[in-house]
Amino acid sequence: MKSRVFLVALLVLTVLPAVMAPTAASSPPEPVCGVCSDPFEGAAERAGIDLTVESSHLHVSVDDDGTGHWTALVEVDEQSAESFHENPDQLDSVVRQTLESHRVFVDDPQNLDSRIHDRTVIVTFDIPEMAYRAYGDVLLIDYFNADGNTRSVYVDADEFTVQGPDGTFLVNDPPRLHTGFEKSVTWIGGPEDNLYIDDETYLAFGPDYSLSTRIAADASIVADSSSYLIPDLVGAALVPTFLMGLGVVGIQYLTRRFDTGSKSVRSLGYLISGLGAVWVALVALGMSTDGLSAIAWTLGLQFVVLGLVAARRPDVVTFWRLVAAVVAPPVAVAALVSLSTETSQLWGVPSALSLGMTAALFLPFGYAARRGLEWRPFTFAIVAAPVVFTIQTLPIGGYGSAPVFMAILLSGWALLTLATGTLVYRLGWALGEETSEGSTPQSSGTRPQNHQT
Repeated sequence: MKSRVFLVALLVLTVLPAVMAPTAASSPPEPVCGVCSDPFEGAAERAGIDLTVESSHLHVSVDDDGTGHWTALVEVDEQSAESFHENPDQLDSVVRQTLESHRVFVDDPQNLDSRIHDRTVIVTFDIPEMAYRAYGDVLLIDYFNADGNTRSVYVDADEFTVQGPDGTFLVNDPPRLHTGFEKSVTWIGGPEDNLYIDDETYLAFGPDYSLSTRIAADASIVADSSSYLIPDLVGAALVPTFLMGLGVVGIQYLTRRFDTGSKSVRSLGYLISGLGAVWVALVALGMSTDGLSAIAWTLGLQFVVLGLVAARRPDVVTFWRLVAAVVAPPVAVAALVSLSTETSQLWGVPSALSLGMTAALFLPFGYAARRGLEWRPFTFAIVAAPVVFTIQTLPIGGYGSAPVFMAILLSGWALLTLATGTLVYRLGWALGEETSEGSTPQSSGTRPQNHQT
């Protein structure tokens, strides 16, 4: 089994909601076309026509005002084609029955028209307000997004294409898309291929493919989905964030109450180094060489090295050296990993940092607190870690029924991080007394004493 060490449970978490939500609250699958597959054949059969769909293509062109112009090209068997040629009204009736009586994705098509050319049934209709103008002159198509609800829409045409207005480019990366082109998107499937349109799908078309336009598209998607993403964010991160805040306060209190002196530096240093060795061993057992494991290796080796330096050479430790040693290596490795990681998988890089670096930040945090330096930024970063992670992993469609599951996993991670962070903080606190940087440190609650000569 492939292991990514500290992301193992959370990688399962990102997959499990996608599997659980459709099972727990999904509606029956809806064909995106309807007249391209079984519903059309069923409506024809009720009208006394033994119809067979031999091939189908669905094309949607969205204009500048957000109206979608749908065109279905459906090739039928020769006998059915002859029937429709002889009775065009029957074709119109069968098409309307398909869209009205069957559960299809399209609701209330406007300007519905159907005709036949040779053996190809041509069905056209309009869907107003499929898209709207968002930030940066981006045309955002939100018609396929489920607004936080679970929905299954499958591609029942051999080819389904969505195209933006003339002169526009696709500037986002929709999930589960079969083919993405510069000016259109295409799903290639069929009635038996089980190709689904993800219920998180947004399509953003912009005037160019510049970085600013792509950022505007991402911002537009976030703004559009915020109404249901914010409750999911709160539901998933509130309890873990509270635990982290309570834990940080408790660690500070207990460390001041039961002061850790400089004599503890050696034992704490070796203990932290041992924890790092265990971490590295877990990565090695995973036998994984991907980018996230590289970050995990780095974070584990950090604990090994920092623990050994604290135990053997505490005199070389200063505040800024600690900050650099904690922050620089994982950030540098993460930057290198990002260059070789697919865009759709980049969420894992900052997620790994937000989870893995949190425990390490307790080291400069404890040092700064002991020496009276500015320690509040470390507190903020540690307490905010569950929120940072949740923001990066929150799917556009929301967690559905699984925010509680995310909260449970993150709460477990928070407790484990606090247990480790307690030891790391106490090492930083002890180093703050052991080393000398500027004036002699004074521990909290200790009054300076006057010495007479």
